[in-house]
Amino acid sequence: MTTITLFKIEPLPNKGGLVNRLNNVKKKGFWLKAKESKYNENEVEIDVWYEEDVEIGLRRAFSEEAYEMVDYFRNNGKEKIIRKVYCFVNLELGTLEIYRGIDAITYKIKEIIEKLLEVNLTSVSLDSGHLMHIVTKYSSELKQAMFKHIHGLWYHIIRGRHLENNGKYKDFIVTKPDSLRCVSIIPKIKYLNGSEYSVTINGDKGTIKMWDGMFKWKPRLEVRQIVSIVANVAKLSPF
Repeated sequence: MTTITLFKIEPLPNKGGLVNRLNNVKKKGFWLKAKESKYNENEVEIDVWYEEDVEIGLRRAFSEEAYEMVDYFRNNGKEKIIRKVYCFVNLELGTLEIYRGIDAITYKIKEIIEKLLEVNLTSVSLDSGHLMHIVTKYSSELKQAMFKHIHGLWYHIIRGRHLENNGKYKDFIVTKPDSLRCVSIIPKIKYLNGSEYSVTINGDKGTIKMWDGMFKWKPRLEVRQIVSIVANVAKLSPF
């Protein structure tokens, strides 16, 4: 699964200055390298490395085998492993994409980039209207919808095929138009291998999750299209 946490950059730095300020920088246990993206002239790629305790890292990747692997690494003098996080600045959209869900590491990377570039990074949030607009205009199918404050519940989730035609979904949209907070859709984008997959967009967290059950990583071309949809729809109101 590929997860993106999306931030808006203000003011937007120029590409040359951005690369110069972030390339070959070590700060607070993180190492940064920045370069012009090979995927698009309006992008800058930022690779971030940091050390992680070997046990934490292996438990994230494995489950039952973790204990034996941790013992093996520690018996061979390995207490830390190096992890890498991909980031992209889209100069056309004015966004920073951190290829990671929301956690302490994500926010540390965000704070470091913010200080080095002397910019403000704010989470891209989507209200209920934005999410409905994405479902209507940029989706071929709605597979899951999460509503807030329904029937006394903090969250209510509806799952199924083509929920855009589902009576319960339509009823919530009419009776609670401001309650939609998260959607899982099949986006209308150009797929490199022709295989469609589900994308979950969380309006509160500003995260995008792409998952088809087969491939962990998604082509940059596909990711860029999905991020563009979210960023452009969010501009319907300032964020």
